Amino acid sequence: MRLSAPLCAVVVTLFSLNLCSAERAPNVSHLLKHASSGDIDAQFMLGRAYETGRGVAQDFAEAAHWYQKAADSGNPGAQTNLATLYLRGMGVTRDEATALKWYRRAASQGEPRAEIDLGCMYVNGQAGLERDYNEAARWFTKAAAQNVPRGQSNLATLYLVGLGVRRDLAKAAGLFLAAAKQGNPYSQAKIAWMHKEGLGVRQDFSKSLKWNRAAARHRYPEALNNLGYLYEHGIGVPADAAQAAEFYRQAAELGLRQAQRNLALLYSEGKGVPKDHEEAQRWLAKASAAAPEDGSEANALGGEIPIDPSEIANLAAGEGH
Repeated sequence: MRLSAPLCAVVVTLFSLNLCSAERAPNVSHLLKHASSGDIDAQFMLGRAYETGRGVAQDFAEAAHWYQKAADSGNPGAQTNLATLYLRGMGVTRDEATALKWYRRAASQGEPRAEIDLGCMYVNGQAGLERDYNEAARWFTKAAAQNVPRGQSNLATLYLVGLGVRRDLAKAAGLFLAAAKQGNPYSQAKIAWMHKEGLGVRQDFSKSLKWNRAAARHRYPEALNNLGYLYEHGIGVPADAAQAAEFYRQAAELGLRQAQRNLALLYSEGKGVPKDHEEAQRWLAKASAAAPEDGSEANALGGEIPIDPSEIANLAAGEGH
């Protein structure tokens, strides 16, 4: 069966710090002068310039160098960014234990990005940690309390599934909605799914359509696939197989296997597209060759870390699908 909102993996987001493209490039020579004199804020900003390649050639090793100086002096932003470089092996040798150390130091100062990323490490059992959803929920709660979308979406995911917290669909929906309103596409797709199924919220196809469209503007694959399903079956909108095929195609081209299978079926049936068994087989072959959908579809959003899908394998089957 084609799912309208696949939940084959719970995704806990881990975005690196990126500067807004509209932000003015920093004066690197000015920063270098002050950073070399021990100015902690300048050291952090210089590291960020090297990490993002704004105002200077991108150089992760230099970024790590300046983050290290600011981190040693207690700057929580630098500690968080340095931890992420160690976690990903960018400019430094990959070292989860060192990443954990710096995330903990920054999180202890209330840095929400560090709280989230530390929670992610507990979710996934990294750096030798025992997988601990209770501890993950504790850190996500701290970040969510600061109205940070990633903290809200991650905590919502735990409430949705009942990992580390008592399962509470209404709380999950509230947190997803809060993050969705701040533009988090994962949360937009999830609250859309919950409105379609009436899970934790009143069933409302118009809101499902609204939030799927919002996430689709970010080219979020699941939302595009969901829109295809809504248009194919006329849920909340007049049935339009051609429009469904277009949404499936967009998600399929982004590598979402479910969308590839959905598009293949339309080609095999000649529904919204010319009947074409070769094209159907081509998309089925792509779906078969693709890696398991364990969160990899989110790489375009900044490298998300998935929870083991086996933890929630029965959720979609047991709720509304």
